[in-house]
Amino acid sequence: MSTGLNRIDAAVPAEGDRPAGAPWRGIAWTNRAAQILGGGALVLMMGVTVADVVLRNLFSVVVPGSMEINGLLMILVALSTLGAVELARGHIRVDMLLQLMPAQARLPTMAGGLLLTLGTIVVTASEILKEASLLMEDSVVTGVLKVPEWPFAVVAAVFMLLFAVALLLNLSATLKTVVALRDPRALAICLAWLLAAAVIFCLVLFPQALPFEMSRASRGLVSIALCFVLIFLGVHVAAAMALTALIGISLLIGAKASLTSIGTTALDVVSDQTWSVIPLFTWMGLIVVASGFAEDLYHAAHRWIGHLPGGLASASTVSCAGLSSIVGDTLSGVYAMGSIALPQMKSYGYDMKLATASIACAATIGVMIPPSLAFIVYGMITEVSIGKLFMAGVLPGILFAVILVLLITVRTWINPSLAPRGETSSWRERMQASSGVWPVLVLMLLVLGGIYTGIVTPNEAGGIGVAGALLISTLTRRLTWHAFWRSIEQTLRLTAGILLIFLFATAFSRFIAISGLTQQIAGLVADLELGPYQLIGALLVFYVVIGMFMNALPALVLTVPLFYPLAMNAGFDPVWFGVFVVIMVELGVVTPPIGVNVFAIASMTKDVSMYEIFRGVFPFWIAYFALVLLIIAVPQIALFLPSLM
Repeated sequence: MSTGLNRIDAAVPAEGDRPAGAPWRGIAWTNRAAQILGGGALVLMMGVTVADVVLRNLFSVVVPGSMEINGLLMILVALSTLGAVELARGHIRVDMLLQLMPAQARLPTMAGGLLLTLGTIVVTASEILKEASLLMEDSVVTGVLKVPEWPFAVVAAVFMLLFAVALLLNLSATLKTVVALRDPRALAICLAWLLAAAVIFCLVLFPQALPFEMSRASRGLVSIALCFVLIFLGVHVAAAMALTALIGISLLIGAKASLTSIGTTALDVVSDQTWSVIPLFTWMGLIVVASGFAEDLYHAAHRWIGHLPGGLASASTVSCAGLSSIVGDTLSGVYAMGSIALPQMKSYGYDMKLATASIACAATIGVMIPPSLAFIVYGMITEVSIGKLFMAGVLPGILFAVILVLLITVRTWINPSLAPRGETSSWRERMQASSGVWPVLVLMLLVLGGIYTGIVTPNEAGGIGVAGALLISTLTRRLTWHAFWRSIEQTLRLTAGILLIFLFATAFSRFIAISGLTQQIAGLVADLELGPYQLIGALLVFYVVIGMFMNALPALVLTVPLFYPLAMNAGFDPVWFGVFVVIMVELGVVTPPIGVNVFAIASMTKDVSMYEIFRGVFPFWIAYFALVLLIIAVPQIALFLPSLM
């Protein structure tokens, strides 16, 4: 199963079990050491960020070179667990077609994808090493602290090589399984993949070897087509975009420019301190969930609205909205609310299609209410203010929660057998339960209040949020040392998966810009004479269709570079368009056949099939389309709060 936006899902096919023996143990220990290094960098990054905010606001002084420090630390945070994630087979892939293939086709296709990814990572690591050599020769240092940059580039290359070794081990294990099949068809497919890989890398290194002439536009379109073919064949999404950038730039400009671009892009992205917002907000959310604050939210919501028709499902929706102001992703909401609310709804005799689907859909509020990782990615791609994007998601997120609650209430009022009513709580019980949600309210004020007032940037709000979550969970004695370290491990793994995608998505975007493909699409749209709302209608249909085959993060990074210029030419506000796109890509996480939220909730309840959950989701599509239509008809729903900043 391909992973969602914010969780690395270790979905390992039975035929391709994890490698075993001395080589695996050796690389596992090496990756463990890298993970400890990354964990130390994460803690230090949070400390530097908090110290800078406190000193600046209380004493009007700053931590010297704090941005430089965080930029260098980001290299360790972003790349240290690439190998560990790969050993768990957790990097983002779209494996829908793989799951439909028989074993004799699936396993060699998996091996071919691993081979292409391995080649891509080796090329990237070698180019980073070349960049490190240049930095050392030129004695390049940071601007304020005068720290040499080349050692950090070398560390980045080492982490990439650890990733390559993990890929090699997984490739070896998969090939052993292919050989064990003793099927000549499987071996033939392996040879076909080997030939395809040789052709691809030959064109990357020797573009003049192309045996026929192609126009510039044709070369760009063929490269894009290659990207989508590789993605749907189960190649790592990041590798597919990297290969597209490598072969595309090589064919359009030359091999040297292509290879240099991948190395410089990798270092530029992972050393950008702006990306610290991802690990910091992710860490804060994991601390909140580990400390049990999500359970307190649910119990409070249950006391207030549990007696209404479908009250327990509505309570999980309200809880997801509250949790979203801390967590910023969908799967945290699914796992937190699923573990808390599902047993209660089952004990009350709820229709389990309604129970599971309501949690799967309510969790998507997490990408609208800040801190939203989807808005961060959109903002980094388009260079739109992340602070304004955060504020733009608040009212649509609240409105979506209200629409979901109304939909649940109306459905269960019309058909009471879906969800028997719960008992009515006394005012004393309600107040007592509400008193337990103060940690979430405090963190919400720290994060959203700081961003809205301009006291802190989104990055700094993440650091302050982590410090606040650690302080509160420590004072309330709800965070153990084991849970603390586990939250760091999960943060590093999630960050590695997300930033690997964006690292190569940046190279992909540069290829798109060089190819002129955006201008061609813009010309095509102009020839069609589509009005603004016709364009939005076409994009709405497109995102519904692509959501059937691709999860949120790949859809976001692949489509925004193409469609953002079109939306700007049509006169749409960049912040508003961000809200629209994020809502539409998140519809994909509950859309069959690749609905990652549905897969997640299905893993938590064994008596409801994924087919039944997908059936339960369909009525909730009304809520998604109602929200989209409302923000189209009344753009100020998304733009009002940003206009006040």
